[in-house]
Amino acid sequence: MNAKRFLAGLLSAAMLSTALPAALAAGPADPAATRGQVCAMLLTAADDYNPGVKQSDILHGDPDGNLRENDPVTRAEALIMLQRAFGELPKPTGDNARKAYPASSFTDIPAWAQAELQGVFDAGIVAGTSATAFSPDENVTVGQMELFIHRVFALEGSNQKDDFYATVNKSQLDSSVIKPGRQVSGTLYNLMDKSNADVAAIIGEITADGKTYAKGTREQKISTLYHNILDWDARNKAGIAPIKPYLDAIDAANSFDDLMAVRQKVADGLGAGMFVNFSLSADAKDSTRYILHFGGMSPSLNKDVYTSGGKQKDAFMKYVRTLYMLGGLSEEEAAREAGLFWQLESTLSAAQYDRQEYGDIDKIYNIYTMQQLRDLFPAIDLDAVLAQSGLKAGDAIMVNDPGLLEANASLLNGGHLDELKAAARLTLLSGYGGTLNREFLDAANTYQQEFLGTEGTLTDEEVAAQVVQSWMPEYLGKLYVDRHFSQKAKDDVTNMVKDVLSIYKERIQKLDWMGDATKAKAIRKLDTMNIKVGYPDNWDSLLDGIDIRGAADGGSYFDNLVAISKANREHLVSLQGKPVDKTQWGMYPYTVNAMYNPMSNDITFPAGILQAPMYDVDAPREQNLGAIGYVIAHEITHAFDNNGAKFDEKGNAADWWTPEDYAAFQKLCDQAVAFYDGQEAAPGIVCNGTLTLSENIADLGAAACITEAAGRLDNPDYSLLFTSMANVWASTSSRDYALYAARADVHAPDKLRGNRVLQSLDQFYTTFGITDGDGMYLAPEDRITIW
Repeated sequence: MNAKRFLAGLLSAAMLSTALPAALAAGPADPAATRGQVCAMLLTAADDYNPGVKQSDILHGDPDGNLRENDPVTRAEALIMLQRAFGELPKPTGDNARKAYPASSFTDIPAWAQAELQGVFDAGIVAGTSATAFSPDENVTVGQMELFIHRVFALEGSNQKDDFYATVNKSQLDSSVIKPGRQVSGTLYNLMDKSNADVAAIIGEITADGKTYAKGTREQKISTLYHNILDWDARNKAGIAPIKPYLDAIDAANSFDDLMAVRQKVADGLGAGMFVNFSLSADAKDSTRYILHFGGMSPSLNKDVYTSGGKQKDAFMKYVRTLYMLGGLSEEEAAREAGLFWQLESTLSAAQYDRQEYGDIDKIYNIYTMQQLRDLFPAIDLDAVLAQSGLKAGDAIMVNDPGLLEANASLLNGGHLDELKAAARLTLLSGYGGTLNREFLDAANTYQQEFLGTEGTLTDEEVAAQVVQSWMPEYLGKLYVDRHFSQKAKDDVTNMVKDVLSIYKERIQKLDWMGDATKAKAIRKLDTMNIKVGYPDNWDSLLDGIDIRGAADGGSYFDNLVAISKANREHLVSLQGKPVDKTQWGMYPYTVNAMYNPMSNDITFPAGILQAPMYDVDAPREQNLGAIGYVIAHEITHAFDNNGAKFDEKGNAADWWTPEDYAAFQKLCDQAVAFYDGQEAAPGIVCNGTLTLSENIADLGAAACITEAAGRLDNPDYSLLFTSMANVWASTSSRDYALYAARADVHAPDKLRGNRVLQSLDQFYTTFGITDGDGMYLAPEDRITIW
């Protein structure tokens, strides 16, 4: 048995919680390890960290000196042996300290083992069978022992053959600091901070004391909204007055019809939907046109929180109670309303799709007629709701989640008036509280800290700048590009994208699992893929026709946001009957991210991500390939992931595969699920291979493509390429945030994005001399390549 290899599927993501994973208990599929087996594993694993370690150092035997090498090893014994093998373990710092397993609550540590176990407890690498049970006498399996060893590799971070990500990022991870109010820091997140700071600097210049602007100019609107946000005297004085009439109307509602009249009042006055809503979206079956869309209430949290509860439920419920009290309810009334709201949301959550299913067009494209919706919601005058929206009914209305819609229908009637009033009240308080008095912001900050483990808060100025850039992207985007993005960079990245597309085309032609007919259609999809780099060609803005008013003119943060929301709604209505404009961008120019849009068959790389360290026009090609090249190939691969593969070159949901080829692709997808499922990113925090499938396919395709691209260079520096790839994903967060992200984020944890893809590349093994017995080693038959 290789002592340094992960066992795929050792842990199940379904078992993630703040308690210790139950999968660490021995099971019939992974028999108990013997003392002799564990000793042999540790001798191999620890040799690079504690040279010269011998069996006699690790295995001391019983009081009579009997080694009993064939006896099963218990958890306490195994971890004592691990401590002896590796010697003094480093104290966790930086990211390791944040994500360390909290063993302080264990209540069953045997007295005889406490001294020798203290080192592994201090290192944060221990897990038991629950949050309080270490279970020292439970047998440990070979797979569990391998897991403990890998935790030491990550903690040490000194051997790239054992944990590449932890080693090449050690300095950054150990010294990492998360700025106040942020959830994460790291390569990409620090670049986001830089982009935010760059935009904030532009806003700061525009809003500097003494500067005035002609009414209606973009500078006047930016300055006015910014000062609205920071006008705490006015906001605190107004309190909840802006939404008080709507709250009072909810209180006065004595029937379901009364409550639907409040919904109409909110829609007319605030331009916002409540309970049910009609909208427009591009038609996935014919992406050149818009289709009417209908939806209802959705849960606030990830599904597992409603079933498992725990500290995140407690934090959420505290926040909800606080909002109700800020809205005028007593503590007792707030507690009652919070209970009703939780009951309603639990019903919705139980009925909705799992997170990853919302990317599957076969599941989210469901066509209803208006009459079918009327029949489903007999208590609601849907024709009046549609008329109020300004939209017109067509032959088909799209619904994303039929189960969730039916759960809405079961609630939206006279039998659930109290729950619906609680939901309506919270919709207003949570949706508009951020524009009101200081207490709402304080409550939101406390909620984030308790739910995700963040520390500190953003400054008022940081909040104001981020709000302005969210609502005025066209105005600020042009200014940002003029200062921070060159034509040279745009041309260079565009050429890089074309090079990667060319390589991708060749790779598809060489696939041995796909037939010629399907290959031809896949290549056509690549040939017609549109490339968007840096910024849009047009800078038209909906804000041009909006009057953003300052305090002297009777305006406020609340009023101006309502005006912008109404303008966005009016624009949406104006699109009905028009063709979809596929030149529109789905990201702001200063966004540090990228995207593939399956319904436009285009890839977008905003100027914000095209900066060092992600992209440097003067950097070695291998470094850029490992960073922005990886992102480019990742987005291209999304055209062929388990979701994107269901769209053709025109952006329409269509089956362009032969049955045989699609079956082969599905088999590879299943392998990708298994390749990631249960892989540990930090002690007790594991990946859900099903949830993250689409992003993992994109990562695997990206890594294979850019490795081939590097191989076409003269004397390619693969070491720089792979190090650059791992550097991109260097990040740190609180343990609470990492736990929640592992359950809710469709991306694998960053550590796996840095390590797991490399384990699938043959060149990675030859570059660093990784062989059987090293922690990063996977046998060739266990590696996976799809695209």
